[in-house]
Amino acid sequence: MKKIFYILSLCLLLSVACEKSNPNDENPVEVPTSLTYVATTIADHDAVIVRASDFESGAPVVVVLAEDLKLSTRSAEKVDINFKAAEHCLIGGYVLCVIEAASGDDISFLSNLKSEFPYAPKFYLLSYRNGLAYTAAMQMPDAFAAYACVSGAIDVETYKANSFTKPVSFVHVHATENPVCKWEGVENKTVSVPLSVGAIVAINECLTFKTSEVLPREGKGRVTCTRYTDALSGCDVMLYSVESANSGWCDEEFEVYNQIWNFLKTH
Repeated sequence: MKKIFYILSLCLLLSVACEKSNPNDENPVEVPTSLTYVATTIADHDAVIVRASDFESGAPVVVVLAEDLKLSTRSAEKVDINFKAAEHCLIGGYVLCVIEAASGDDISFLSNLKSEFPYAPKFYLLSYRNGLAYTAAMQMPDAFAAYACVSGAIDVETYKANSFTKPVSFVHVHATENPVCKWEGVENKTVSVPLSVGAIVAINECLTFKTSEVLPREGKGRVTCTRYTDALSGCDVMLYSVESANSGWCDEEFEVYNQIWNFLKTH
C-alpha cells in the first residue's frame, strides 16, 4: 500500500511539473517567490541582480549584457528580462546580473565588476542580442571562466581588428532565420554567425568538431549542436543552430537555459 502511495505521489508531481513547463501555455510563467531582485547601477549602466532569496555568498555570477532592456523604466519586481532565465538561478545555483548594454558600448567597466560580488568564485559573461561577449573575449580573456552569446554576432569593425590573444571557452545560440541579427550577417554592422564562431575556434586551435541533434520542443524546428574540441588549452566552442525565426532566447524552441548552464558550469 505504501508503495502504491509513493508511485501515485510521484505521478502527481510529474504531472504538475509537465503542466508548468508546457511551452504552449499562453499564460506567462510566474517568477518564483524565492527569487530576490535588486535594481542597481553599475558604472552608469542600469542593472538588475537576481538571486535566490537564501543564496550562498559563494555562488558563481552570470553577467548578461542585454540590449534595449530599458531597466530604468521598470521596477525591480516587474523587470522583464525573460525570466525563465531567472528561474534557472535556482536550478544552477548562480547569481544573475543583467546589465543594459548595446553593441559598440565601452565594456571596460567589466574589469571592476567583480568588486560588486567579492565572494563569487567564478564569473561568466553572456551577451544577448549583441556581440559584446566576443568583444570581451578579445579585450579581457582572463576575466571570465567562459563566454556565451545569444542572438548576436561580432561587429564588423571588431572582427576586422581581430585582436583575440588567448583561447576562451565559448557557446553561441542562434536561430538561422533570425530577422534582426541575421545568420549571414548584417551589412556594415555584424559579420555572420559562422565567421564569429570561427574566430574563436581559430584562436583556440580546436582540431576536431562533431555535430549532433538536440531534442526540440514539440512541433518546433530542428536544433543542432556543433562542438569544436581537442584544443591544447582545453577551451572548447559550441554552436547551437536553431531552425527558427526567433530573435530572442530561443527558449520556445528547446531547453536553451539548461544547455547554456550545462556548458558554463563545466568551466
